[in-house]
Amino acid sequence: MTIESLVKSTGKLLAIPRVVGEVMRLLDNPDSAQAQIAKTLAQDPALVAMLLRLANSAAFSPSRTVDSVDRALALLGREQVRRLVITGAVTGAADRLPEQHLLPLEFFWRHSAYCAVIARLLAEETHRPLDGVVFLGGLLHDLGQLVLFSQAPEETQRAFLNSLSAPQAISPQTAEHDQLGFDHAELGGALAECWGLPPVLCDILRYHHDPAAAPEGSREAVALVHIANTGAHLAELDSRDWSDAPPIDPSVWPLLGIAADALLPVIEQAQYQVISVEALHDPELAD
Repeated sequence: MTIESLVKSTGKLLAIPRVVGEVMRLLDNPDSAQAQIAKTLAQDPALVAMLLRLANSAAFSPSRTVDSVDRALALLGREQVRRLVITGAVTGAADRLPEQHLLPLEFFWRHSAYCAVIARLLAEETHRPLDGVVFLGGLLHDLGQLVLFSQAPEETQRAFLNSLSAPQAISPQTAEHDQLGFDHAELGGALAECWGLPPVLCDILRYHHDPAAAPEGSREAVALVHIANTGAHLAELDSRDWSDAPPIDPSVWPLLGIAADALLPVIEQAQYQVISVEALHDPELAD
């Protein structure tokens, strides 16, 4: 099993709808009309529904109700709509993975939602232009892990158990390399590239455990999601003990100009907001 073989097999299973590519091309063309974009998106009603749920969520804090693609474009702008379309397409695709019980979807999306919210809150304080892309990156950062548990469950579970047996000596990524020859972050980055997602998103998925290795142009976005991943683990456990979560690369604090003690208040904020993000994937949670 290789990254290439998994990307090839999973790429077909998780194929992004054709309409997404057409919408991306229209969004990239400044001469394309909003009505044309809306008409193209209408070919995929499920994607439109996800887009409008996202656009009206607390995560994006719209000033007015977004009840159509036209209004989403007018209120949010093309770049934000691009991110919403990508989010809807990828989260919808992930639901098509074969059912498995080692990583239940509700746990996967809860961690992803926490990571997305914490990354956005951190960015709002210090790197506001990145708040949208790190929210999306946080939501998708562990997609490779979900694919591994679905497509290579035995090897992935062995890696998980090996890392638990010696948490101070073997990181989950090292354990995955020992079992598979690659880790979930590398797989996630390769999948993102296969789908043609923006380079910064590919870098977030690939380097969120190793921000120092990220390309310079993406390093701050990757670092925000790297910190948010640790914060998400603490939030899920309702813990403030740093040893309960993956370690944070110390180089990211000076890179971002953030003090380490700034993360804990952000975790508190995230715990009040995360349910609205989980509801993007499971609307029943909003009831």
